[in-house]
Amino acid sequence: MNLSPKKNPSGCLWLLVMVMMLTVIFGVMTVSLEIPILITLLLSVACAVFITIKLVGKPALISLLKILLIVGFIVGIIGAGIAFLIKQTGIEYDDTRFTSDENVELKMYLDGRDSIRVYASTRHWRDNYGNDYGTTLMVRNRDFLRLRNHITNYRPNSSPNFWGELYDYIERTDSPSLDLIIQGFSAIQKEKELNATEFAEMVVSCIQDIPYSFVFPDECHPAEQYEDAIRIVLQQCPECCIGNISYGIQNPVSFMQNLKGDCDTRTVIIYTILKHFGYDVAILNSDFYRHSILGVNLPATGYHKIHNGKKYILWETTAKYFAAGNLPATYNDITQWNVVLTSK
Repeated sequence: MNLSPKKNPSGCLWLLVMVMMLTVIFGVMTVSLEIPILITLLLSVACAVFITIKLVGKPALISLLKILLIVGFIVGIIGAGIAFLIKQTGIEYDDTRFTSDENVELKMYLDGRDSIRVYASTRHWRDNYGNDYGTTLMVRNRDFLRLRNHITNYRPNSSPNFWGELYDYIERTDSPSLDLIIQGFSAIQKEKELNATEFAEMVVSCIQDIPYSFVFPDECHPAEQYEDAIRIVLQQCPECCIGNISYGIQNPVSFMQNLKGDCDTRTVIIYTILKHFGYDVAILNSDFYRHSILGVNLPATGYHKIHNGKKYILWETTAKYFAAGNLPATYNDITQWNVVLTSK
């Protein structure tokens, strides 16, 4: 009896089975393995190809070439989607370390006729509209030693607005000791002849440019012990964490001493600086998002919050390239944000 030779599976059938296997395997690996997402994707593709060959056989050569092109296109789309989602989280994962000239150094500084010790970091940054700036962020060593543990001594009252009261206390305590930083920003304003909106953009983008660090009330643990969003950052930058900090927030002087700051550490220092210059500025918190952002009463468009009849434009402070009114898609539901402190 004559039997026809077994035919190779069609490209369409092979591709259909392969995509189904890829979807299932990628989902399982993402949930069960703690490895970078792109490595998970590559492993998933390899496993999906192997299983598909076992199930339906090898495709014809011409079909295989077409399939490889299609699979490459699919992997590229998925990779681009992952990169986009990472961008939308608001944390620049590829920019978590300082260059050598940005490190904080303890040096001598001539303050009037006195030579004093200061913690200083020379910063060069570009704002969200392509304007370049530079200054040296400085705080006195004696101010740091005096203020570094003052939050530990804070005793909250019975007010339901715990965070607003804490931020207000920090601002009032630290503000006088940020005078050297304020002088630097004032010099930029005078040199560049910045208007109110441009000056606020310059100040916010300066703090945005500082790499993100976690600030924990307990000690920092190995990256593998945290949820994915934290783990990914700490795997790339193990030093991007500071622990045993009261209430999980650094006061502005301490932040300028080590440049390790999370969301509310940043909103408080920007709030303090802009309040000094007379801005109507607010801090907004979200229990749902577990995040803190800035609000500024300026004539701008975009995401905003109405509070006491005033329009506060919302501003993300933990990552570069977020202009006023532009929030990451991962937390742009305005109903989840509450004003906890205003300057006016």
